[in-house]
Amino acid sequence: MLFSKRLILFAFFLGYAFSTFGQSKPLIGQVLDSLNRPIPYANVVAINQSTQKIGGFGISNDEGRFKITLAPGNEYLLRVSFVGFRQFEMAIKEWDSEKPMLIVLEQADTELGLVEVVSELPVTMKGDTLTYKTDAFTTGNERKLEDVLEKLPGFQVDENGEVKVQGKKVDKVLVDGKTFFDGDTKLATKNLPANAVDRVQVLKNFNEISPVRGLDNDETLALNIQLKEGKKNMVFGDLTAGAGPQERYLGHANTFYYAPKLNVNLIGGSNNVGEQTFTLQDYFRFSGGMAGLGGRAGSRVQMSSEDLGIPLASRTNAFDLKTHLGALNFNFSPSKKWRHSGFLIASASDNQLGSSSLRTYLNAEENTQEILNSASRVENKSGLGKYSLTFTPKEETYLKYSFFGKLSSIDNSNLLNSIFGENVQNIGAINSRDPYSWQHRLDYFHAPSEQHVFSAEFNVERKFNDPLFDLQTNLKPLLGLYPIGDRESYRFFQNQEITTQTLEGAFNYYYILNPTNHLNWTLGYQNLAQTLDGSLSQENSQAEFGEFDNANEFGLQDLYLGMTWKTKWKKWIISPSVYLHRYAWRDQQFANELNYDKILALPGLYAKWNVKSNRSLTYRYQTEANFMDIQKLAQGFVLQDYNAIFQGNRALDNGIFTNHSLSYTHFDMFSGLTVFGNLNYSRKRDEITGTTDFSGINRLLSLVNIEPVNETLNGDLRMDKSLNKLKFEVGGQWNAFSTNLILDERLTQNQQFSQTYDTKLTTTFFKVLEVDLGYSFTTNSYTSGPIENTFTTHSPKVEIDLDIVKGLKLKADYTYNTYLNKAVSTQSDFDFLNAFLIYQGKKSPWEFKLSVWNILDTRSIRRDSFNENLISTFSYLVQPRYGLLTVKFDL
Repeated sequence: MLFSKRLILFAFFLGYAFSTFGQSKPLIGQVLDSLNRPIPYANVVAINQSTQKIGGFGISNDEGRFKITLAPGNEYLLRVSFVGFRQFEMAIKEWDSEKPMLIVLEQADTELGLVEVVSELPVTMKGDTLTYKTDAFTTGNERKLEDVLEKLPGFQVDENGEVKVQGKKVDKVLVDGKTFFDGDTKLATKNLPANAVDRVQVLKNFNEISPVRGLDNDETLALNIQLKEGKKNMVFGDLTAGAGPQERYLGHANTFYYAPKLNVNLIGGSNNVGEQTFTLQDYFRFSGGMAGLGGRAGSRVQMSSEDLGIPLASRTNAFDLKTHLGALNFNFSPSKKWRHSGFLIASASDNQLGSSSLRTYLNAEENTQEILNSASRVENKSGLGKYSLTFTPKEETYLKYSFFGKLSSIDNSNLLNSIFGENVQNIGAINSRDPYSWQHRLDYFHAPSEQHVFSAEFNVERKFNDPLFDLQTNLKPLLGLYPIGDRESYRFFQNQEITTQTLEGAFNYYYILNPTNHLNWTLGYQNLAQTLDGSLSQENSQAEFGEFDNANEFGLQDLYLGMTWKTKWKKWIISPSVYLHRYAWRDQQFANELNYDKILALPGLYAKWNVKSNRSLTYRYQTEANFMDIQKLAQGFVLQDYNAIFQGNRALDNGIFTNHSLSYTHFDMFSGLTVFGNLNYSRKRDEITGTTDFSGINRLLSLVNIEPVNETLNGDLRMDKSLNKLKFEVGGQWNAFSTNLILDERLTQNQQFSQTYDTKLTTTFFKVLEVDLGYSFTTNSYTSGPIENTFTTHSPKVEIDLDIVKGLKLKADYTYNTYLNKAVSTQSDFDFLNAFLIYQGKKSPWEFKLSVWNILDTRSIRRDSFNENLISTFSYLVQPRYGLLTVKFDL
């Protein structure tokens, strides 16, 4: 009943929003030159003569047609302009929404003065650069860069700060042309003040290396944030401090300085309210922008995850979050030839999680279910830094040296209670580690002439990890897997040390045949060397566990020669490639050594069809050789969990993956429509996949090259439509997996199909209330032999942004969730309401904010997961209701 009432309220807002659309009126037309030829990308702006603000704008399409939506009853000054033509102006008050307006632009005698006019336009396009004048899209109430980007057509910003433009992920963020924390989107979107942003440039096919610009197929997408003139050559930023009941606190500082030669950014913060500027997840994914070289040629080594066994906390699965951050970023250019850049990031977190889960093991026995209650604490201290020196004596030469390093100390403490049949087991488990890594890289590019380009790249990297697993239990563990003597209680210590060293080099020669064709030859070498030492001991026991000893070495060498041809023909770009690899690897375990070698040819293809200037279809095909690392080969046992032992397999070989991807983008300012979609299909032959032998809920895990082909298919499709005060979004995501594996010596096929559909409507009422109405539906279906289950979640959502009086604003968001577990016919409903009251006087640097999270005091949420040997449905504890009063000062 409660859900029905909320749905009726949701429908009321939706209907009212559409009713407001009837208060607008479209203005259509076509822009031509004096020879009656259409002018694409002409800017069309209508300025409200009463308010002197932009009432509507658009960009003409390939046929010169435009469409803008205006509020009738007002007088507008219509301006149409394009570089190289005289600006057209005409006052309009009444117009026919069905009759196109014909506008003819005359060639300008000189282009002087046009730069200033173009810079004031909301959107401009020049080559691969699309520039947004942010004032045309924002209201002035935005706080950070992410708020600005969400207002721009075709942009998406998720909760983790990841940015997509027209469906493509942004790879790098620049500020005034200089790298910001190595291009990390999260640190930029969460910290750059909105009032400092003047323009946002979308840089397609971005490459800072001039000699090879346009020669590769990376399609790197970058954003360049251009600052307002008043923010240059001065310090700007903001300081925030807050406190609340239950000892809640928040402190945050952003300081920025931008000058022609020196840029400095300082970010610091500490809080226990779930504001996670830099998390453990960020530490694991942060590569410093120094990816290896072998992956470009189709070689992959499946390294065991650095965060194995560490739960990654967020507001949606933790009931207590403490985060601390200090970060420095700098760019210094003493001359046009030299540039120093780098960053330092220090972070710490202390997170507590609690959950109750029903785990269904995929074995053939009748009793396959376990109830597991857990309380976890994850503490992390980490630091990472990078320094780069770039030398560009001339446009044809580029030299860069980079050093990147990171280290951390991670402790994960768990108290578990397992109920399986009549057995009640109390478990204490501690995972701790102090990993570090460092990396040197040198890149050299030189173009001695227009037809020849040479490059040399070198990469040296070292990683170290020392996981320690401390396991305590009241019952004898690992029954049926490994014999252990009787005791009142049991405590085990497992120590491991894993080192990985990588040496890589790649040489490239580009031969430019003509403006539309070039050849690229590549000669490369990769040497991977790993060591693994491990042992298991028992507290107060002389027992020996020789089966758990590991003293192993692994080496992989990859020598490869590749050739790529790239051609442009009309609207097509086609680039086939092939790499010939000679692999050799050595596996030494104690005194026994095995050696292998093989030769593989790995083809690839890149093709792009530029249907029109605003539409494109891209296809990629790549063959990859996926190799194992030392941990997958080690035959000594590894205690992986309270009920799991892992044993590697020395007989493993590489798998061959063929990947096909198709992406489509359509961006039309004429109709206000953005459509983008992606489709990816992978066939995995001889994939390294898991085997599980069960003894009750205890598992002996291993790996094997599976003979049947494993397949994955995933895709997404999204559409955005802007209509004056309305912005409508709808999209879907699909993921399908078919994985063959061995369960209890039986070949089994696990299948998973996940679907997510969401829609969102944004509109404004009476110029003071902005409302976002959203709805999402997710269903996950899991099948493993006779075991099937489907989980669904329905989530309507509403967000409001209300200007109560001048300077006083109310923001609130409400989400209702209905979670269904079809196998046991259970339903769980939970909802969240957050509200924020903000006051900032006109031109005042002070802001006062009262925040209340989880007003309804929801205590838990439901989630589900699926892996190769069990299905789990979780109930997670979340942060209770809490409030905070904060004061912010703009520098």
